Amino acid sequence: MRKATHLSKRARTKWRVARRMVSDKIGVIAIKRDSKAPDPRFCPNGSHDATLDLDLVRDWLIEDDRINLAAVMLGTSYLVVDVDSPNGAKAAKQLGPLPKTFTVKTRNGTHRYYRHYGKVKGSRIKLALDLDIIASGYVLLPGSDHPDGGRYEATDLSRNIVRLPQQTIDAINQSNHGEKKNGAIEKRDHSKSVTKGGRNNSLTSIAGSLRRQGYEESVIVAILNTFNENFCSPPLRQKEVGRIAHSVARYAPEHEDLFQLMADVTPRDVEFLWKPYFVRGAVNLLEGDSNVGKTYFFCWIGAVASSGGKLPDGSKIEPQKVLFLSAEDDPETTLVKRMMRMGADLNHIWVMKKFLRLNEDALQLIEKHVVENDVTVILMDPLLAYMEGGIDMNKANETRPFMARLAELAKEHNLTIVALRHLNKSTDKKAIHRGLGSVDITAASRSAVMIGLHPEDDEIRVFAHAKHNLSARGDSLLYTLEGETERKVPKLVWDGTTELTAEDLTPKANKVGRPDHASQEAEQFLRRALAGGDARPAKDVIRDGERRSINASTLRKVARKIGVIKKGRTWKLAETPT
Repeated sequence: MRKATHLSKRARTKWRVARRMVSDKIGVIAIKRDSKAPDPRFCPNGSHDATLDLDLVRDWLIEDDRINLAAVMLGTSYLVVDVDSPNGAKAAKQLGPLPKTFTVKTRNGTHRYYRHYGKVKGSRIKLALDLDIIASGYVLLPGSDHPDGGRYEATDLSRNIVRLPQQTIDAINQSNHGEKKNGAIEKRDHSKSVTKGGRNNSLTSIAGSLRRQGYEESVIVAILNTFNENFCSPPLRQKEVGRIAHSVARYAPEHEDLFQLMADVTPRDVEFLWKPYFVRGAVNLLEGDSNVGKTYFFCWIGAVASSGGKLPDGSKIEPQKVLFLSAEDDPETTLVKRMMRMGADLNHIWVMKKFLRLNEDALQLIEKHVVENDVTVILMDPLLAYMEGGIDMNKANETRPFMARLAELAKEHNLTIVALRHLNKSTDKKAIHRGLGSVDITAASRSAVMIGLHPEDDEIRVFAHAKHNLSARGDSLLYTLEGETERKVPKLVWDGTTELTAEDLTPKANKVGRPDHASQEAEQFLRRALAGGDARPAKDVIRDGERRSINASTLRKVARKIGVIKKGRTWKLAETPT
């Protein structure tokens, strides 16, 4: 080997750096003066001409001591963390505590060399703004001149190149999206971008997957930032990405304490706000068609829970703190009036004044409010309005994470969450399958109750237990809304039990067949019975009809058909003059 003293002072510096790289089996190539492009005089094939031959490197430098030199990562067990600004340095910290290693000062940052013993996928991997991983490309060595001015310098040429933690290697591979084999980053395909409405959900899903694999918050943040910068259009603010990672990182990875002996399981009794209809520590559903008074019922629940009022069976519950989320009714013109009429303790009920879809940020605000104010009941009207934008309510794989997050909130704070859901118009489905959206929404709830009009009297509502995972099915109950005037909202009044079930509240398809002689006979009877002009007690009319073998259900159906006026519990014909 020829002595390096034959080289110019400038060349000797570069040759010593090359010797440092070769000692670690890292190949070197010649780069054009004040450039980052390979010099075709010495390395016409670019990285593929990388050499460990120091005599060859010496020849290059004798011929032109102004050339730059670069270290090639291709085919080695090394990579370089390229930090290019204060922003990049901040992002690098999110990878976790990186060990001290051989480092080169660049024009705007540093190149940090690391050894690894696993395959790193990709050439130049962009982890964040101004933070890249060079895994099979090349980087300029100390002594080289930057094209825009400034010189690369080694902080300590003798420092060893240390091993990068395997978890960080895995994180780098996780974040590697859309790389080309030639080392250039593939341009973003905007047709595959995650747009407004789906960004939070996508990032939360990725974060959950990473956490289940055991990654810490710092690694999750780094990967989310990469996905956000490359695939979200427009990207979320870094602060919001950090909040998503922090929220998910609170939960233990799935592999920690994954298995447990049944002998170590402590039995726990199921608790109820109202047994058996509404379960504590779980999500419950209240379902019904439009205009059956679901929100009135919600107000009744809020009133009874807040005041510790009586349930239909006469028992009382302890006063609860209630949070009411309403996307449809105004608190000032609607909700507060109804709750006052129902006897609520308004000092125990909060409303969310501004509508927010329940993304992770909103859920954290709610969780904070729950903890600070000892809230035990959350009423949500309606459920689908609060699902994150971008979720397809008909797809189980998209609705399940949202329902699971609500269930986590309920379980962690022993909340009774009751969510209202509208029904579809189907006449051929079971009652439990009539809720709007995926059937998985019902599957994720622990109890579901349906409200509907009595099939024989639309002045009466039926409260029927449709799903009951943790108890026997509860009795179906009857109630009416009474006392409504122009200045006063109605009051909910319970009226005993019924044999009707949720299936009886499903509308039946019209059938074609022979004339309904029973209905014709009932219509003739009603017109005669109410022909006197005065309103008659409905029970007296029904009793007289039954004496003529006309059953009560037929009389009620026909009364609706011919427009019998029902005032309180009396009937009269609409055309009868007052």
